[in-house]
Amino acid sequence: MSIPIRPTRALLLLLIAGTVPTALSASGFQLREQSPSAQGNSFAGISAGGTDIGSMFFNVATLTRFEGHQAVLGFSSIAPSARLESGQASRAALLGATAIPGSTGGDAGRRAALPVAYGLWSLSPDVKLGLSLNSPFGLGSEYQAGWIGRYHAVKSEIKVVEVAPNLAWRLDPRWSVGAAVVGRYVDAELTNAVDFGSVGAALHVPGSIPGGQDGTAKVTGHQWKVGYKLGVLFEPTQAFRIGAAYHSRIDFNLKGDVSYEGVPTALKAAFPNGGATPIAHQPATASLGAAWEAAPNLTLQAEAARTFWNAFQDIRIEFASGQSASVTEEKWKDTWFLALGSTWKPDSAWTFRTGIAHDQAATSDTYRTPRIPDADRIWLSGGVGYAFSRSLGMDLSYSYIFVKDSVLNLKAGSPGHPDFFRGNLAGTYRNHIQVLALQARYSF
Repeated sequence: MSIPIRPTRALLLLLIAGTVPTALSASGFQLREQSPSAQGNSFAGISAGGTDIGSMFFNVATLTRFEGHQAVLGFSSIAPSARLESGQASRAALLGATAIPGSTGGDAGRRAALPVAYGLWSLSPDVKLGLSLNSPFGLGSEYQAGWIGRYHAVKSEIKVVEVAPNLAWRLDPRWSVGAAVVGRYVDAELTNAVDFGSVGAALHVPGSIPGGQDGTAKVTGHQWKVGYKLGVLFEPTQAFRIGAAYHSRIDFNLKGDVSYEGVPTALKAAFPNGGATPIAHQPATASLGAAWEAAPNLTLQAEAARTFWNAFQDIRIEFASGQSASVTEEKWKDTWFLALGSTWKPDSAWTFRTGIAHDQAATSDTYRTPRIPDADRIWLSGGVGYAFSRSLGMDLSYSYIFVKDSVLNLKAGSPGHPDFFRGNLAGTYRNHIQVLALQARYSF
């Protein structure tokens, strides 16, 4: 089969964009699960301070609400489910428009255990030093190797570790401020299949048949970068407080490699293994939270958080070999997270929490990809805490996250389009997520 397309390397390198997901800056994989106790409230009011020092991740200034020296250690078990239904895939019209065989990929969700750790040292009654260890972003998905969307994505694994020293200062009885320096490490491994048969046919390689010579592509990368957090807390009365926080944007130029397997001899020069620099953005966020002690044993909470995904307009991969960069448009939009919650403390030992939230997705039907089959979400959460003594306590929370059914409708387009060799891919995703979180807290 012969397609009249100019055999440029830039055209071939469009394939590689499929190996770097938007998950580095996607609402669906921005991990809010940074406080097992606050999860019971769906994180409502957390920017105004929760029941323990885990609120420092969200707003550093809330550290002034706590006394002495404290430690919190916890983890969240995250169980996502992502299934494509009524899936259909075919090659581009110029490549014959033939159906791409395979399964619909199975359940692409991968379970993850997300640890958190916090420490507080009171330097004085008004000055607090904190240390936090978190994973604020992440992704884990994997489809069956022979599924119909294999040219778009197979495995996506993004691991992020954040370490942050925090400092908070109470200016007067009503006002507190705080700041943190953030060190963030990203490690990524992303794979997809490559239809070398279609590439060869487009480049007039004798014997090339679309779908007849599949191979694989893998991109890995890692990098440390530094950012910051700022926070303020206002407590006009003993019963009401409001907090605001800002987390800076961090841009990553991951140091990594691209490697291929199954490349036909005639195409090896166009698909060399070597260095690659995936460029990704982890966006800035701004949040506002409030908590009102409506009764001696009842607190009502509210939260609004804005994530500035608009900064993420494309995926770009640059190559050490000097080949043209691969660019894929994403056109993400800024999103809101809105939550309401309540905390009931019937006695000095027990605490009960409930919460509901709406979490907006950054992607759209036009640009949704198999790596991030995300959509708007509704959180329903509940939790319980128990204090064994004045020094030791534990918290357990559970959330069920309803994810709106979402449309996948990727078009192969014409030569030069990023999905030309990956093909058309359509279907409906039905997703949900369950989160179980546990923590221990100790004061000394």
